[in-house]
Amino acid sequence: MATPHHDHDSGEGLLSVEEAREKVLSQIEPLQPLELPLTDAYGCVLAKDVVAQRDLPEFASSAMDGYAVRSSEVRDATQASPVELRVVGRALIGQRPEGTVGGGEAFQIATGAPIPAGADTVVPIENVEVRGNVVRILFGTDEGKHIRRAGEDVKSGDALVNSGRRLQAPELALLATAGVWHPLVRPRARVVVLSTGDELIPPFQTPEFGQVRDSNAYSLFGAIREAGAAPILAGIVRDDVDSLKDVVLSHLGQADVLVSSGGVSVGERDVVKAAFYRRGEFDFFRVAMQPGMPQGFGHIEGKPYFGLPGNPVSVFVSFEVFIRPSLMKMMGRRNLFRPEITARLADDVTGPKGKTQFARVRVKRTTREGWVATPTGGRGSNLIATVSRANGLALIPPGVATARAGSDVRVILFRSMEE
Repeated sequence: MATPHHDHDSGEGLLSVEEAREKVLSQIEPLQPLELPLTDAYGCVLAKDVVAQRDLPEFASSAMDGYAVRSSEVRDATQASPVELRVVGRALIGQRPEGTVGGGEAFQIATGAPIPAGADTVVPIENVEVRGNVVRILFGTDEGKHIRRAGEDVKSGDALVNSGRRLQAPELALLATAGVWHPLVRPRARVVVLSTGDELIPPFQTPEFGQVRDSNAYSLFGAIREAGAAPILAGIVRDDVDSLKDVVLSHLGQADVLVSSGGVSVGERDVVKAAFYRRGEFDFFRVAMQPGMPQGFGHIEGKPYFGLPGNPVSVFVSFEVFIRPSLMKMMGRRNLFRPEITARLADDVTGPKGKTQFARVRVKRTTREGWVATPTGGRGSNLIATVSRANGLALIPPGVATARAGSDVRVILFRSMEE
């Protein structure tokens, strides 16, 4: 009996990329919020509106070194007709002013010091002359000049930061100013990464014939870290079902997500499939995409588990298509997907007609043609250098065997074009 022939360029019977991604994302839930210190909350998404409990700034202060006075007394002062005031006190930074500014009086004041009662303007020090305890105002100032008003930044009761905002440097500063030092946020997803395969060795070892240094763990480590999640490398697991189960179960307590590479195809040593195929919450499916056709996804004791192919480019592309948006959803991010642009191909790109091809390209902006995408090498899923040279993935849709030079394609940008 003849063995059935499978056309690897055909998409017949396979899930589309969109169907497969929706299949995964529909089973992903946001992580439960936690109160974290500001330094740990950086990069996380706020899970609850933060409302100002008091005005910011909390008190009026001086924006200049100078003299706090009454504007009604100095408004018309000129060099030809200066106004003389008696200095009756000093307003210092970090201290409540002692006394008030009465008629014919002034307080010496430092930048950032509270405005003493009775004063409503500050005359900069360069606009005065001082003679003993008398200050001569040479240039008049209007009411409120050089004063940082209480509540001019945020009023009590106003929203400081709204739920859904990712906390970055400005938000940390604002929350710290308001005394909110443990905001409620969606935490970083903890992602346990393991690599399967008898042929794998760590990068610091010298391979014998047939052995391969494990690159997938480090590709995933970088991609997970760049996504704002927390990678945990669990090492290499041999092609043994019991060993894989032991490693997975031993890491469940510290994981929000588990990711393995290798062992999800149709070979006899596909250990992930052998270990989890019969579990009701785990599924293996084939996607009409190149690279990255075989995929595994499910839950192990409630924790999402992604089983990726073993080839390094397949791992990178699978992460971008399935895992990264899942992590974004878990961490409460609004935008789950990478930015996309339309670019003109500099060279032909040939791929499987029945599948979506993710072609590695280098995108640059030119004066004459706008965005131009240049392929960085062959389509082989083992050619990791083609990813290192690229900054985007050009999407060649099903039905297109060859995307011709000069044609427009959608490009997913996975890093800055300056890098």
